[in-house]
Amino acid sequence: MRVSARHFLTTMLCTTVAVAALSFALVPSKAYAQDNLLGPLGTSSGGAGAQASTNMVLKAREMQYDQDNDVVTSTGSVQIYYNGRALQADRVVYDRKSKRVRASGNVVITEADGTKTFANDFDLTDDFRDGFINSLRVVTADELYLASNRAERTGGNVTVFQNGVYSACSPCVDNPQKPPLWQIKAVKIIHNQQEKMIYFEDARFEFFGMPIAYLPYMSTPDPSVTRKTGIITPSYFHSSRIGYGVQVPYFIDLAPNYDLTLTPGYATSQGPTGQIEWRHRTLNGAYSVMASGAFLSNPDKFANENIGEPSWRGSVQSQGEFWLNDKWRFGWDGSLLSDKYYWRDYRLDGLRGRTDATSTVYLTGTGTKSWFDLRAYYFQGLTTQDVQKQLPVVAPVLDYDYVVDHPVFGGEVGWNFNLISLTRQQAAFDSVLGYSCDATTPRTRTNCLQRGIDGTYTRTSINAYWKKTFTDPYGQQWTPFAYVRGDLGFTQLDGNPADQFVGSKKSDTAARVVPAIGLDYRYPFISQSSWGTQIIEPIAQVILRPKAAHTGVFPNEDAQSLVFDDSNLFNWDKYSGYDRVEDGSRLNAGLQYSLTTPGGGYYNALFGQSYSFGGSNPYATGDMANTGLDSGLDRNISDYVGRVYLQPVNNFAVLSGARFDQKTWNMNQFEVGAVGTIGRLKTDIIYARYDAQPLLGLADREGINGKAAFKLSENWIASAGALYDMKTKKFSSSYAGLTYVDACIALGMSVSRSWDTTAFKYDTTVQFQLQLRGLGTGGSPSAFSNSIWNNDFRNSNVTKPSSYTDRDGNLKTF
Repeated sequence: MRVSARHFLTTMLCTTVAVAALSFALVPSKAYAQDNLLGPLGTSSGGAGAQASTNMVLKAREMQYDQDNDVVTSTGSVQIYYNGRALQADRVVYDRKSKRVRASGNVVITEADGTKTFANDFDLTDDFRDGFINSLRVVTADELYLASNRAERTGGNVTVFQNGVYSACSPCVDNPQKPPLWQIKAVKIIHNQQEKMIYFEDARFEFFGMPIAYLPYMSTPDPSVTRKTGIITPSYFHSSRIGYGVQVPYFIDLAPNYDLTLTPGYATSQGPTGQIEWRHRTLNGAYSVMASGAFLSNPDKFANENIGEPSWRGSVQSQGEFWLNDKWRFGWDGSLLSDKYYWRDYRLDGLRGRTDATSTVYLTGTGTKSWFDLRAYYFQGLTTQDVQKQLPVVAPVLDYDYVVDHPVFGGEVGWNFNLISLTRQQAAFDSVLGYSCDATTPRTRTNCLQRGIDGTYTRTSINAYWKKTFTDPYGQQWTPFAYVRGDLGFTQLDGNPADQFVGSKKSDTAARVVPAIGLDYRYPFISQSSWGTQIIEPIAQVILRPKAAHTGVFPNEDAQSLVFDDSNLFNWDKYSGYDRVEDGSRLNAGLQYSLTTPGGGYYNALFGQSYSFGGSNPYATGDMANTGLDSGLDRNISDYVGRVYLQPVNNFAVLSGARFDQKTWNMNQFEVGAVGTIGRLKTDIIYARYDAQPLLGLADREGINGKAAFKLSENWIASAGALYDMKTKKFSSSYAGLTYVDACIALGMSVSRSWDTTAFKYDTTVQFQLQLRGLGTGGSPSAFSNSIWNNDFRNSNVTKPSSYTDRDGNLKTF
């Protein structure tokens, strides 16, 4: 029968609202999809009416309304666009009497985030809570796939897929019938939306279409769920001392802001291992506590480590930081080990390469132009050479910096303050190169270096400065400055002062004041052309100071690592700490060149020298550790220092630095490194060579430290790294790995070797990794592949060379 146009449009509006609400049912919104992989088949009751006012577009070749049966039918390329979603079908029927909505024929629902649901037909109640879908196939935005002959939704939040298949591997384009790399086939796949869990009943795990495991029952969280109680991917390893080992982490999601991870394990040569980690996030901070341990059934394997015959070994770590307000924060980072070799022997991730376990507690405050930091330190040595009694307990260390927030005489005024107190049970000595310094040999400054005193040392230092920069009409930059440095120190020796190199008194107090005035001069010459902007800049700096008193009376605990290079050529004081102070008059001069190209390239070079004149040269006077001697600054005319920095593109750079003898031009130290990505190659490598410094107890050193990862193809990654000592011709550590990764799986193997300084042999570890995207690991295929690529490159078995420790213990970065 015919109906009025008004009646027809009213009826079609109801139908459109119902079908649009169905798009909510089959494919959730983006925010909701983060909680639910497959999406509910229906919305809550009344949902359609609640959305009736939302704008929508309905397209169809034909629309009919059967008033007798109260049925609305849309046919012919039906397209409904609603709230960022689209429904396509050959036919959509809404039966108002039975309150059923049916869509059939090439049904595709596309959600705003790209998730698609395909079906031959579906039949749902008009509140969309319950119903059926036949021949269902779901492709999520992260390209996870699920197919089923028939799906049924009950209770508004549970969907049951009959004879379902689940995988993260995309179907073969040329042969859709070809089985994916891996898939799970199950008689039933149950998705509980409320629990955010997927359950598999009577499941078969298949690789390349071949069943490798039958699982009567298994479950997994939605891949979009970032926190869910369950097993994390196990890790496998092998080493000569502990045998073959496996660890199976079990994560317990106790609340959104705290959780617990239990990691039981077993090593074939020693026995059970275990680890427990507690994490807690509060309103103003977070903290974690991790304890690990291992029972020993064969302690003889560790006999050469001189740790006795313990029945267990272990460690406790804790980290925390809390913001007291918007300027102040309090925190700690602590570690305590049963013995120094535990982390190394048991291959604890991120810990085995460390040479010490440093524990600290701190209070830090920051202002607009001020900074406050109060800390305490405890060190536990982890190398063969470490003697625990020779490591200090440092408490407190107080630093305060302040810059006046308004000009004073047109310039900047500020000051910094440092207070430190440390205690050590036993003095620490090293040998001057070519001499013996042990308990049977009298210790003198000729054959020994003192690294630390026994007893207590307390020092306070304050430095106030003024500086101002102005540019004259010719473009020359002038920076006059002045500062005054004051120190007060107290030393209480426990041992005999005659056996140490810090004065003749058991209890001593010393003070010193060093005023200075100076001028920094720069004259940049700028040239601009079509191929880049060049700057040639002569630099000169002169500082006038008197001789400081009590050199050598202050113990040198914090200024022993002196490396003269381009980075400190123009420092007012080139010492690395407060215990030594630069005095006497000095001239620093150099020439700097830089080039910036339109393509984003940047090139820079610096070459310079330092001159001591007037007063004494502080670097020519040794202290208890001979700091300053053999440094290149110990003559009135210093060695030459220079650097070259080349960055042709944004993601790749080469840096080289060197020090040349001022008389012979021999290269006393040289470093060159490269870091970045070139095509398929990612590299981070440095070569370094240092001449002997006998007075500092250092022989020639030369070595290469680096790592690289190379994409052999789209799916294969090869990675390797090594720390090679070219003098001893030994690899301190090395690593090689091969990984296959595609959109749904990552499979890799790595072999690492490290030199065991206690057994004097190499210790080899073999590790395997297997990750299946969609089973415990989520994300898009590209994010999954990139994470494997980055993890391969950040392998912790080799020290990262772009952040490395130089010959004197300085942390160097570039």
